[in-house]
Amino acid sequence: MRVKLERTRSSAQRALKGLRFISKSGEATEELWRKVEERFNVLAKDGLLAREDFGECIGMEDSKEFAVCIFDALVRRKERRVSSINREELHEFWLQISDQSFDARLQIFFDM
Repeated sequence: MRVKLERTRSSAQRALKGLRFISKSGEATEELWRKVEERFNVLAKDGLLAREDFGECIGMEDSKEFAVCIFDALVRRKERRVSSINREELHEFWLQISDQSFDARLQIFFDM
């Protein structure tokens, strides 16, 4: 039981730490969004960003698997099953993951 609790705690800590990647930047949220939007323009095909490219698009190149988990959680919140999103959906997701509040980050974690 103790091993399971420690594993769960360390998983939660890693997940919450992963969600902090945006807040570590000194840039304003609007400037960060512009960079995400520029990457969307490069990565999107026919106006849709593939699930596999989500991490690169939001600036999580070293954590693509974790970014895919975030993508899946955010899609599930909308009660949809899709493998790609458009610019408006990306912006909506961006607003959720760039929310600095602990509650917002914790909700994403629980959705995962």
